[in-house]
Amino acid sequence: MPVTSKTSKTSNRLNDPAPPASGVPLEQVGIKEQTNPVASVQPLDVTGVRTVAVGACVWLVALVALVPFYPTLQDQGRDWWLWTCLAGFGLGLVGLEYCRRRRDRLAAQPEREVETSPLGAAGL
Repeated sequence: MPVTSKTSKTSNRLNDPAPPASGVPLEQVGIKEQTNPVASVQPLDVTGVRTVAVGACVWLVALVALVPFYPTLQDQGRDWWLWTCLAGFGLGLVGLEYCRRRRDRLAAQPEREVETSPLGAAGL
């Protein structure tokens, strides 16, 4: 009966195929005992305004869709659904204003140097 060691178990793993040639150079980054390829691409310039606006709109649509069912929701003890939608929409409006102000402050600042950490913004 053959004896298997820990090293033979890890060698039985399938290796990931080579990444497609996309023109983006890859670097190898080791975390603990595992090495992962990391593409050196720039992060998207996302201010969050669109994301928060869409989220607030979804809460508003849910609120409008539940309003006709308010008596039914109240009879079943689920009228909190309506108030949850209202709170989600209200917090979305607060978040939208926050993101707009942040976007405007970032636009007023001079250009900053691009992140150069091999692990990106995590900077581990």
